[in-house]
Amino acid sequence: MKRKVAKVGKLRLSPNEETMLLKEEYERRRKLRLQQVREQQKYIALQIRQKVKQRREEQLHQLEEALRAEWQKAQDQKIKALEKLYLSSLRAIGEGHRQAKENEPDLEALAKQAE
Repeated sequence: MKRKVAKVGKLRLSPNEETMLLKEEYERRRKLRLQQVREQQKYIALQIRQKVKQRREEQLHQLEEALRAEWQKAQDQKIKALEKLYLSSLRAIGEGHRQAKENEPDLEALAKQAE
């Protein structure tokens, strides 16, 4: 009896069952590989999006710095022009009085002429 039990433990699959198991294993591995490829693609796409976002932020930062420098330069030029105008106005204050004195008629001379 023991011999029969030993033979029963070593059952062989029929060719159809063996083919079906091989096909199922192939499909399982194929699906697993597809999942792995999709995950890799998602990861790569995420990296690309992050790089593009980072590059865009860097470009915006550079543009901001360039515009800020240009604006600061324009402001400095305006300040210098206003300072020049202010200084020339300060110099012109006394000049008006001097011109008025120069053009002032000599009242004493006019009075003497009238006499």
